[in-house]
Amino acid sequence: MKKIVFWAFTILFPVFLFLLLELGLRLGGYNEDAQELFVEVAIQPEYVVVNPAFVSRYFPAFTPDVAKNPFLKEKDNQTFRVFVLGGSSTQGFPYNFYSSFSSQLQQRLQMETVGLGVEVINLGMTAVNSFVLWDLSKRLLDYDPDAILIYAGHNEYYGSFGVGSTQFGFGKGVGLKRLILNLKNWRLYQLIEDTLRPDGDGNANNRTLMARVVKESGIPVNSELYQAGVRQFEENLSDILELFSDQSIPVFVGTVTSNLKDQPPLGNGEAALSKYSEGNDYFDSGSIDSARVAYLKAKEYDDIRFRAPGKMNDVIRKATKEYKAYLVDVNLASAKASESSIQDSSFFTDHLHPDWEAHQLIADLYFESLRENMDRISEAYTVNPLYDNTSISEFEKIYANVQIKRLKAGYPFKKGLTGQQEFAQFQNEYNNYLSRSYIDSIAASSWRMQRDIPLALTDVINYENNQTDTISVLQHYRDFVHWQLFNTDLLKKSVNYAINDREYDSYSVSILHTILSIEREDPFFANTLAALYLLHEDLERSEFWLQKVKERDEDSILLWYSYARLYALKGDTTNAKKAFEKYIRLRNEQ
Repeated sequence: MKKIVFWAFTILFPVFLFLLLELGLRLGGYNEDAQELFVEVAIQPEYVVVNPAFVSRYFPAFTPDVAKNPFLKEKDNQTFRVFVLGGSSTQGFPYNFYSSFSSQLQQRLQMETVGLGVEVINLGMTAVNSFVLWDLSKRLLDYDPDAILIYAGHNEYYGSFGVGSTQFGFGKGVGLKRLILNLKNWRLYQLIEDTLRPDGDGNANNRTLMARVVKESGIPVNSELYQAGVRQFEENLSDILELFSDQSIPVFVGTVTSNLKDQPPLGNGEAALSKYSEGNDYFDSGSIDSARVAYLKAKEYDDIRFRAPGKMNDVIRKATKEYKAYLVDVNLASAKASESSIQDSSFFTDHLHPDWEAHQLIADLYFESLRENMDRISEAYTVNPLYDNTSISEFEKIYANVQIKRLKAGYPFKKGLTGQQEFAQFQNEYNNYLSRSYIDSIAASSWRMQRDIPLALTDVINYENNQTDTISVLQHYRDFVHWQLFNTDLLKKSVNYAINDREYDSYSVSILHTILSIEREDPFFANTLAALYLLHEDLERSEFWLQKVKERDEDSILLWYSYARLYALKGDTTNAKKAFEKYIRLRNEQ
């Protein structure tokens, strides 16, 4: 009996000590701000946003940018909520979050449905792969998603927890990496990690993130590491789809795409370089189909695997079929949309990140799949004549271009350079932007100096306003409102500028829908949107927003003036007269 007690104590004492330490850290509030994926918005606590402190657990030395998409803590019956999972392309890189396909999808859902409160929450992050998606997925069930969108597959080799990565690589074992992710929920483990975390931001020697994450740069086709990357993606994606399938939550998974024609192999392998050269020869001779096959083989043979191998799309097709998820064929659409009919630089900013127009196309693909497969969307859908794929602002374009210039100045696009050498080359490009125009210099320096973007946009708007460039001001106001969703005075200023010219009503409506993604006590914004729709005789949308105003402020003067016009357009003269009389009475009382 004594032996049993002795061995029980010996075995259980470390467990007891571990639990005691864990309890002490929790009671002491250690790392308290990094425990929840979503945190309350300080000035409007009924809304939550992604917590940057939480997502830093997925990276040993930096915190990724995350989209600022506030959504209601307590979801109501009218809300249609979508979470979007993926890597840097999903995040929107090299653009800001509001240029991503998820943000453009939200805009279209808001503008082309009636009666839904649309929330699209972008959880895309640079350098994450299916392990992070697996960990995030479990945390989303408590937030009652109506749909999940996934665009991922490129980062299984060099992303965080990738098989060839410096970022929590931990070899090829799926079980071990999942264990590590689960241990990250314990405060004691977080303390150990924080103690061992390297100093600084991990940007040693001015290297790009692509250069810093690579541990095993050469991963030949069908090698052990190659197969391990495919296997981990398959296991994680299957578990993610099974999780949501069990909860009857529809999932829409996009095939991944990358630049084939205009991106030479990133590695130096002879087979890849030979196939790429062969593809160029075929293309120059007009043999497009043969060129496509050769370019695809060049990408498959490329042993620096920042571009996902074709097997990742095979995994996606198989898993969506097995778990009855919905396939969104981004890869096929990117070929059709490319000028050469082969995935090329007319669709991409670099080796795989979509450009602005490509993000619009991807948003449309997901929108059409949602509309086709979800009754709530199809029933609420109605064409909006004022919905338009408005063009990108100059600030946003240059902000993205500078990042791409920096990316391409280093490994693996240019090899054999020290960090100082590649940064010196980028510096020349950067100086060119500083000397080109006022907006170009503001955008370039904002990225380089990590300047607060709302302040930079304010400078741009003031400058363009003085230049009387209306369209430029509106484009930058459209960007600006995403950063200032809770600043009513600044939002009113943007709307008052936008509504002054009927020629740009598509911009005005876009700005107002973004503002009204947050519920407003002030009826100004909904009143203005309703009035704009009345001007264009869109009576259904106008009535919807007037009802929103009525719920908040039944004594709004503009409300009853708009109701009078609405009823008159409907031919309901009796109610038009009553509404106009109420408008007159309220106006006289003030």
